[in-house]
Amino acid sequence: MAARKYTYIASDNTATNGTALGVDNQDVTVYKILFGVPVDAKVATLYDIQNPVNGATTNIAFKHTQPTAAAGKDWDREVDFGPDGIRLGEGGNLITDASQVTVVWDIADS
Repeated sequence: MAARKYTYIASDNTATNGTALGVDNQDVTVYKILFGVPVDAKVATLYDIQNPVNGATTNIAFKHTQPTAAAGKDWDREVDFGPDGIRLGEGGNLITDASQVTVVWDIADS
């Protein structure tokens, strides 16, 4: 297996409509999303398009909201899409209001 690609998002990217993972018209496969600093109710949304608009309800492939910390409830530090991952079209994109988020991905097989 070839080395996978990693995209690190240091802080909230909602004002810039997210971070593209691949190039336009090139499908990608996302394997994991890692949360370095989980915080109550922070949202990470994967889009099946390279240039979504923040808050758009179309082209959403996956949406994760951190739980609100309470007794016995922990934040999620990782979302694992398994060995086959989740395929995103047109390069895919992640919009998040969280900090220190890493996306593990690669160019999708034909």
